Amino acid sequence: MIATNKFIQHNEYFFKNKNKKKNKIFLIEFNGWQAIHIIFSYVVDFFKNEKDCKIVAYECYDFLNRLDPPWYNKYLWKLGIFLNVKTFKIFKSFGTDHFLKPTYSDLVNEKAEKILKKFYQNKPDLKKLENYKIENIWIGDLIYDSFLKKNYLPSIDIHSQQFKDFFKNSLKLYLFWKNYFNKNKISGICVCHSVYLTGIPLRIAQSKQLDCLSIASYNCDLINLSNSISFKEKNNGSDNHYKYFKEIFLKFSKNNKKKYLNEGKKILHQITSGKKKYFYMKKKTFRLSKFKFSRKKTSKIKVAIYAHDFTDSPHIYGNHFFSDFKSWFDFLDKIIKRTDYEWYIKIHPGENEVTKNEIFKLIKKNDNLNLLEKNFPSNHLTKLGVKFVLTVFGTVASELPVYGIRVINASRNNPHYNYDFSLNPKNLKEYEKLLLNLKGFKGEFNYNKNDLYMYHFIKDLLSKNSFFENTKRYFDFSDKVPLRFTPKIYEYWIEDFNLKIHNRIKLNLKNFIQSKKYLLFNENITIF
Repeated sequence: MIATNKFIQHNEYFFKNKNKKKNKIFLIEFNGWQAIHIIFSYVVDFFKNEKDCKIVAYECYDFLNRLDPPWYNKYLWKLGIFLNVKTFKIFKSFGTDHFLKPTYSDLVNEKAEKILKKFYQNKPDLKKLENYKIENIWIGDLIYDSFLKKNYLPSIDIHSQQFKDFFKNSLKLYLFWKNYFNKNKISGICVCHSVYLTGIPLRIAQSKQLDCLSIASYNCDLINLSNSISFKEKNNGSDNHYKYFKEIFLKFSKNNKKKYLNEGKKILHQITSGKKKYFYMKKKTFRLSKFKFSRKKTSKIKVAIYAHDFTDSPHIYGNHFFSDFKSWFDFLDKIIKRTDYEWYIKIHPGENEVTKNEIFKLIKKNDNLNLLEKNFPSNHLTKLGVKFVLTVFGTVASELPVYGIRVINASRNNPHYNYDFSLNPKNLKEYEKLLLNLKGFKGEFNYNKNDLYMYHFIKDLLSKNSFFENTKRYFDFSDKVPLRFTPKIYEYWIEDFNLKIHNRIKLNLKNFIQSKKYLLFNENITIF
């Protein structure tokens, strides 16, 4: 509470309103995440005082909550605004003018019902759902991932009443926002999540070519999605930093390139040997210590499946060969039965009951599929004789090549697609052919090692958030909880604050927003 109050006082002192008449509106997503509050304070300051916008913070989680909100929830919202308490007070402290909670008229309800009936008249399936567009605005992937998250499910029964009700509510949310954009002069929007239903107003804003900012889940930094969402490529623009790695690296001098490649090699070694973990991970996935396990002595090709979290936004990078991870498992079940490989499957580090249940179902259906616990260190795969690993878009594709393991991705929208250090089939047909013919791979795995070192150097470089320079200090964990989502980060922020940092952030942010480019590069080399 003390840290929160100090942060509020800090905002009230350093972010002043110029009191101009404001006809335009800038939207921000109302949220309880402390690190995002710090970033929002600067975004709001820019749009309020440089663009003369009224700041409106909107609620976006009612349809995402596991339990439907109680009838009195709307009154608690109004009471919080009136009393100016908790998160409302924080948002007020950095310049929020108004708070908005979507409401739905009888007319909106009727329209949503008509659209729902039309959708089901076209014999929908999961592919049609994830590609669903309304008034030429792509929202199907957002609805898909939101339903899985809300209901804690591995996949969707598209004809269930449960999903139909959710789909109708999602349409109501879309209609509310479309009407709001049509009735008001909107300058832009900044969201916490560009995936889930929270992305619906963002997609509408993008269709109108407005400023579309988002917080990246990769490093909690600010990104600009105004030109990055592509239905044609089935790419939602979220966490697309990897698309700029080569462009960034090319801007360095020849001498620096050589130095940074060596640094990238060092970073990769630290990760894959177990000396270091990624800043966003709770635990290491590689290990220095010995790990006991039994190994079968066979000459069969050995393949390991690296499971994803089934309920955590399968469309994070866009659409893939499979609509969700359950569909991927169903496909792999057929591949396992058609091959004479020795199969393994590893539990996801952030395991949950839904994912574990699907893993055990797959194991139960296949006697030649062996379980690797979540704490099994990836650098011990070679001791099992594993030569291939399967993922949809996982980070292992940029880690296991150093052990001579070929990682096969199940998506064109994955961070490693433009490199040869993992295998990237172009479509489902090519993916299937590849999996059925692993015997065709002979000898050692040869790939461009410099590309792999470059990839890890730039990935590490971009982990340095443009607002929080000391990544470890701000992005560490306390009792398994990320510090950036606790009031402790307010305390750190005020301790580290000075006018030099304040003015640098304001200037960089202004240049970044006006540039319309995707990301702001922390080291002040340039904007990309």
